Amino acid sequence: MSNSTITEFTAADQPWFEKLNRAWIEKYFWMEPIDVEVLQHPDEHIIQPGGSILVARLNQEIVGVVALKYVSPGVYEFTKMAVDEKFQGLKIGRALSEAAIAKAKSMDAHSIILYSHTSLINAIALYRKLGFVEVPVDGPYKRSDIKMQLTLTGLKPEIRKHKVTHSDLSILREVAIQSFRDLLEKSNTAEDMKLYIDNNLSYEQLEKEFHESGTKFFLFFDGDTPMAYLKLRVGYEPEELKDTKALEIERLYCIQEYVGKSVGIILMQTALDYATANNYELVWLGVWEHNPRAMAFYEKWGFEKFGSHVFMLGTDAQTDLLMKKYLLPV
Repeated sequence: MSNSTITEFTAADQPWFEKLNRAWIEKYFWMEPIDVEVLQHPDEHIIQPGGSILVARLNQEIVGVVALKYVSPGVYEFTKMAVDEKFQGLKIGRALSEAAIAKAKSMDAHSIILYSHTSLINAIALYRKLGFVEVPVDGPYKRSDIKMQLTLTGLKPEIRKHKVTHSDLSILREVAIQSFRDLLEKSNTAEDMKLYIDNNLSYEQLEKEFHESGTKFFLFFDGDTPMAYLKLRVGYEPEELKDTKALEIERLYCIQEYVGKSVGIILMQTALDYATANNYELVWLGVWEHNPRAMAFYEKWGFEKFGSHVFMLGTDAQTDLLMKKYLLPV
């Protein structure tokens, strides 16, 4: 981007901030009330609460803008980025993005979030190149169906993941049994719990599954303490998915004391990263029909229900709802 500069926003730049963003939003979507407020009063909504706006100029003409909106200590929202159509293809969006990341770091940010839409393939590809990863969707915009996050400081050093080797099977079994009991012991009989554990979580059974082609296990640790595990597999797709390249998240379990501490996000992101890296079209899973908390978690990640199947817990035939999520193109 020759002869270009990126500078801090001034009050005189507000008309361009509004004009460029309005043109971009109205081309692809529609203006929402929150857009109008922020674009017409950026000082009130972005600058004063602790955020920042950057402006890209080419030959003294304003050609692009981006904002960092304060969310909470150390967290900023990457928002309101727009580039004049006449200057697209000059990597101005990339330059603005990199400048915004550098600015966030200078403000002691530990993470940046953004909201977008999966139809914006080029934008999503840019965000991925910059290191953003998909996280559960929430937020204020009706037009957004994807949320992404860039972690600037990395995972907390005490949390680490480990692809299971044969020597890890005993640890895997301990975590599998404890997390299974934590989740289901109160809802099932002791006899059915014992029968399931003996049949499905014995060392011999886990060793057999470990050697299955298409099956992968991951262990997650808090320091040296195992706290969760993930099992991915192929070859067990229901009829509805027979014509797709699908990966099953068969088990995503966490020991009770770590529930609610964002461990599930790390497990899910590991599964999605693995699926994307191995060119799967979609991921799917089964969730017990009486586990609304888990269903809500999966729905936030973009999973949708498509069927059901029987899950045998000991002698008890239970119903699992099947959910799937199509993966974004890379």
